[in-house]
Amino acid sequence: MIISRLKRIGLLVLTLVACAACQVALPPASSIPEATTLTLKATAQGNGEFALVGTTNLPNDTQLTAIALRHLLPEGTTSGDQPLYSVLDYQPVTVANGQWSAQLNLWQVAADGRYQEPWQAEANALGLAAQPSKTVQFAIVLAPHHLGAALNGKLAQNGQQRLANVLRVTSGGEPFLWADQVLAVALPNGQTTPPADLLARANGGWGDRYLLVPEPPLPYTLTPADERQTTAPLGPDELLR
Repeated sequence: MIISRLKRIGLLVLTLVACAACQVALPPASSIPEATTLTLKATAQGNGEFALVGTTNLPNDTQLTAIALRHLLPEGTTSGDQPLYSVLDYQPVTVANGQWSAQLNLWQVAADGRYQEPWQAEANALGLAAQPSKTVQFAIVLAPHHLGAALNGKLAQNGQQRLANVLRVTSGGEPFLWADQVLAVALPNGQTTPPADLLARANGGWGDRYLLVPEPPLPYTLTPADERQTTAPLGPDELLR
């Protein structure tokens, strides 16, 4: 599974994405007093920006991650190949009073000023020839290492929780919460003023610093003396030893 090198969440998010359709078996709802909720609504704001908001009954200060993905179909793909995704943007968010919000920007600006998505910027370097989907998947995720801490208090108060609508499991059997929304999102178009921070975008942020920079000329001329300027005798420091 390949992800744009400009924006990585890491192997954890890749695992969550790959297992987002996996459901976990739960006991009958009659024995469960309360359901855990996690919702998401994405709204386009123009120029590749999207506002994401949602509600949840998870405890305050629960750490979530908002993410935007575009599915890619590489040339020569067969039905048995693993799906390919590009992480367009992501943002850590915190639950406050039953709500959360995030602002994602799916576009970047190339050195020549063209708008593009991260996978487009890296396609040549990665040798990636792929057909992008016409939709973007927006998701809100509660990772496995945060799930236990978020639910421990509620489990102690209310017993076993009902998670059927939002619970998924990774390939390693770890549970996590996931809610998503799929929207039709066209690829970037248009152009703007090229960014001024080109050095930060080249050579890993080092720019062309590996090149030797010529020293500027001296503002004055140094003329070595062709004869001794004093009649004083030589001092000890001036004698050859």
